[in-house]
Amino acid sequence: MMPFSTTPYLKGLFLMCMLCLATLSQNAKADNAVITLLHNQVTLSYPQEVRFLQLLQDAYSQSQYQIYPLGSALINPNKQSIVTNQKRAVLRQLAAINTPAAKHIANYLNRLNLVYHEDMVFDFTKVRIKPKLNPLVKGEYSLLLAQRPNHITVFDAAQDLVKKVPLNKSGELRDYLAQFSGATKEQQPYDSVWIIQADRSIYQAKDLQWKNTLYFLSPGAMVFIGLPNLSDEYRDLNANIAHLFAFRLEL
Repeated sequence: MMPFSTTPYLKGLFLMCMLCLATLSQNAKADNAVITLLHNQVTLSYPQEVRFLQLLQDAYSQSQYQIYPLGSALINPNKQSIVTNQKRAVLRQLAAINTPAAKHIANYLNRLNLVYHEDMVFDFTKVRIKPKLNPLVKGEYSLLLAQRPNHITVFDAAQDLVKKVPLNKSGELRDYLAQFSGATKEQQPYDSVWIIQADRSIYQAKDLQWKNTLYFLSPGAMVFIGLPNLSDEYRDLNANIAHLFAFRLEL
């Protein structure tokens, strides 16, 4: 009788063990969290998914300045294609319009660093007391803990002019537009603009020259003076551009 050989059996068992270890390693990697802090390039690593509150606590402890929650951002590189596709669609429409103002917007968009921001709240107290603001985070992200800016940004596409206007504690939108244009508040020339607040909320301010609605801007907000008299084919273009500006990353 031939002796029983265990070599094939052992090889098979060894391969199964290796596959199991590889699978466990991949699963562990899939469930971990790695966060890079952009202000100092410190990496926070967690062996498994982590609550956002814990992430904020650890990130705050690595910061030596007062953090501005409205301007902070959790950046997800795995969703960057969303921004890329939106930008490509906007640039295609701007090229079709082919006016000087459209070209100015395209050039400005190409100069900006546009990245995908997760919709998160960075106010530590709010995250602590509201469970829905404290999700589990897993995967790789970058985290920007912003400092409070001392300006708002105004962009007039027609003039190809971008200007940082100093904060005015008692000022509202018309005060900034007056300073931007060099006119008085009553004579500022703009009737409709798009506002991108520091927390990336977006809305249009219309009828500025005859309505008395007040629009207050958060530090770091942006005002976009868009393309006038767009046809129905491009009626959403200014809104789409404003949404792209909400993805801008300013370090």
